[in-house]
Amino acid sequence: MKRLSNYRLAAVACALALAATGAVAEQTVGVQDGASTTDAVATARVNVRVLVPKIVILRVGDAANTVPQIDFTYGITGFAAPQASASYTGAIPPVLASTTTGTLGASNAGVVVVGAWTNMAGTTLTCALGALGGSSAFFAGPTTGGVPGTAGITWAVGGATPLPHPGTNNNLTDCNGTNSNTLTARTAYNGTYTYASNLVATDLNPGTYGLTVTYTATAP
Repeated sequence: MKRLSNYRLAAVACALALAATGAVAEQTVGVQDGASTTDAVATARVNVRVLVPKIVILRVGDAANTVPQIDFTYGITGFAAPQASASYTGAIPPVLASTTTGTLGASNAGVVVVGAWTNMAGTTLTCALGALGGSSAFFAGPTTGGVPGTAGITWAVGGATPLPHPGTNNNLTDCNGTNSNTLTARTAYNGTYTYASNLVATDLNPGTYGLTVTYTATAP
């Protein structure tokens, strides 16, 4: 059996040591006669990779884990609610007005701050409607039988870099889970959604009606 030279033994020992430590290395040797004009060349390589995850961020409301709430309250013009029996000289049916309150205060009632960012091309934004606890559900579409419909709550997009809202009807019938808008990768969206009510109060039964709008950004 041929014995390994000291050089080969050292090389084998080095390789075993690298394997034992989990290191990855490449080693070559270049040898030329000392009197040769040809260069002695040795090369070694290292692989460099950059691993980036898919990222998508979506904000509706303040930058916290609090769901914003917007209330549209209808009442008889000039009367506070609730109101006991009082003299009334107004029209029949009465003239009804609505007030809007929200998390940004009276001056910005109905407005929520929205934002999004993704590094993934083809990211889509959708919205869907669900029941709000303690409230009667809306009808899909227009108001029917005294119950408000989703078409009675409108939305508008604003801001310097507006976040596109799914759909084209500009009301909550657009939030059917299917309508979508594509978000441009690596674009910081910063804007607002403004919600308003075009419901006619004299068409509605008394009660509390509500729904939850869930926006979903999906990076494929």
